[in-house]
Amino acid sequence: MSPTGSWEGQSITWSKRILIFLALFGLYGGDFFYFLVPPLGYWLPIITLVLAMPLAFVFLAAIFKRRWKLATVFALAWALVGIHFAGSRAASEWVRVQGFRLHTLLVRDYSSGCDLTEFVENGVKQSTGTCEGFDRGNYFDVIVYDTTGEFVLPAAQRTPAWKQAMATTISRVVVSEEDRASHLFGNFYHVYVRSEELLVAIGLSSRISGQQL
Repeated sequence: MSPTGSWEGQSITWSKRILIFLALFGLYGGDFFYFLVPPLGYWLPIITLVLAMPLAFVFLAAIFKRRWKLATVFALAWALVGIHFAGSRAASEWVRVQGFRLHTLLVRDYSSGCDLTEFVENGVKQSTGTCEGFDRGNYFDVIVYDTTGEFVLPAAQRTPAWKQAMATTISRVVVSEEDRASHLFGNFYHVYVRSEELLVAIGLSSRISGQQL
C-alpha cells in the first residue's frame, strides 16, 4: 500500500469477510428466527456480542494502518449493527415479520389452529383469539388473530364487544393496556404478555411452541 493510503491492492481476506457475515447474521438472524426457531432466535445474537470486540479491533487497526477500503467495509458493518439498536426498530421488525411469514407457511393452514371467538360488531361478523405462544421465561410472546385490528388502537377506541371477546383468552389487563401489540401481517399480531397475565386454563398452554429460555 502506498504512503497515502491508496485503496489499490487492499484485498479483504476471507477470515475478515466471515467475521463480518457472522456478526451481522447473529444479529439479524436472531430476528428472523425469533418465531421460526425460538432457541436460534435467542442464541444467535450472542454471536454478535462475542464478535463485537474482534470486529472493533480490526476496524481500528484498519484505520491506524490507513487501509481505507477495509475500514469502510467495517464501518458499514457497524452502521448495520447501529441501525439494529437504534431507536427505530423498523429493520429488525421487518426481518422478524419475514421469519413469522415463513413460520406460517411451514404450518399447513396456520389460522385453523387459532382458538377464535366470533362476535358481531356494527353488524359485521368479526373473529379474534390466540394462535400460539412462545415461552420466553418470565413473559410470553402471544400470536393473536384479530380481524378488527383493535389491539393496536388506543385503548379508548377499543369496543366493549372486542374487549369481551379478547379477554376470554388473555387477561383483561392486557386487553385494556396500550403498547402491548404490534402488527405482523394480515390479521396476525404479536402481543407481549407477562407470565402471570396468561390465562393458561383457556388452553393456550397446549400451543406453547417456544422453549423456555
